[in-house]
Amino acid sequence: MSYKNFNINKKDIIAITGAGGKTSLIFFLAKKLAQFGKVLITTTTKMYKPSSENYETLKIGDKIYLGKEKNISFIASSEINEKITSLTYEEIENLKDSFDYILIEADGAKEKLLKFWNDTEPCIPNSVTKVIGVINCEIFNQYFSESNVHRFNLAPKTLLKFSNKKIDDDFLSRYILSADYFKTTSSYVEKYLFFNGIDGEEKLDKLNNSLKTINKILKEKDFPNIILGSIKNSEFYPYQKVDAVIMASGFSKRMGFNKLKLEYSNISLLENCLKKLSSISFSEVLVCGREEWIKSLSKKYNFKYLDNLTAHLGQSESIKLGIKNSNGKGITFFTADQPLLSEKTILTLYYKFLKTNLITIPIVNNNRFSPVFFPENKKSELLKLEGDTGGKVVIKSTPFINLISFSSEKEFFDIDTEEDYYNIKS
Repeated sequence: MSYKNFNINKKDIIAITGAGGKTSLIFFLAKKLAQFGKVLITTTTKMYKPSSENYETLKIGDKIYLGKEKNISFIASSEINEKITSLTYEEIENLKDSFDYILIEADGAKEKLLKFWNDTEPCIPNSVTKVIGVINCEIFNQYFSESNVHRFNLAPKTLLKFSNKKIDDDFLSRYILSADYFKTTSSYVEKYLFFNGIDGEEKLDKLNNSLKTINKILKEKDFPNIILGSIKNSEFYPYQKVDAVIMASGFSKRMGFNKLKLEYSNISLLENCLKKLSSISFSEVLVCGREEWIKSLSKKYNFKYLDNLTAHLGQSESIKLGIKNSNGKGITFFTADQPLLSEKTILTLYYKFLKTNLITIPIVNNNRFSPVFFPENKKSELLKLEGDTGGKVVIKSTPFINLISFSSEKEFFDIDTEEDYYNIKS
């Protein structure tokens, strides 16, 4: 549930800052929390006067209006040009005993997708227990200009070089690292970043760009609470590091030579896999190999190479070697002999895994394929594998798994024989 992802409990006072979805998030959370107690919505800046569908009572100064949504109250000091204006911090403090939850819009952005803060912003009372900074993923590929950014004139010099260029993960990571979502808040206040606008499988590019941004941020600063999702689709799920392991230390006994050297689209099968994964935002990619050319290729793509000294004991050795060197909360395995596997399919599986944190498997007509994503709580079981076995034993012993249907088996086809190879080439 959305409020659980933000760890919201009774008597919490939550400030929402940033741009591109603050009000929508407040309304969404309010309707969920109203099932468990009395909710107050207010602002420490200005916000548009809500419609009657969003409150039970609206109090503006001495005026009281009745609405349709049970257990939700709005309180503001005045109304100016269809906007309601802020209460004082002291007034909010005096109201906290009358409500189970308080949600505060603590920032203004003039309906733009990004903002910079002046000296008085954001407006966060000392009594706040949580702050949620909102990032709207619609900003990707928009221009860094006044038309999309509130208080553009306050942009730091380090970001001005991006002026009138399209916003990407490089810009957004720098922006977030310099942003003032949580300015003046005490260390004990829980802080969350929420990437909004990943509206399902049609917005997988937003997911990928968000993950790229987050991975860059986490290399410089620890943000323990990052939430991804979509207010529009009522989806909220925590970010977690997911590593990819490429199992490239097999002996290709049926082929008589290392099949990963076979050419596909003018590069080897292995490089085809590495190139594909280089465009997808895994926390880290680890390559389990046993030959110098594999090590060299891994270095070319800046992936971590793991020398599999026990490859002769079977496929399970690559799995265990990958897990022992992984810091991810989740992990997935690639065999590199599926050249038709698309980036979109990998991202779809990644998305479904993040939403559920369950073993996630692609299926076509009830037939299961790879790659398979595993949550952290399955690592200990995978480390017990022996011989030339994969994760099927672990999957069979797991009562709840996530089966993702695809329409065609073609892209999951793997090359085991020369005939397979020529069939794919043709």
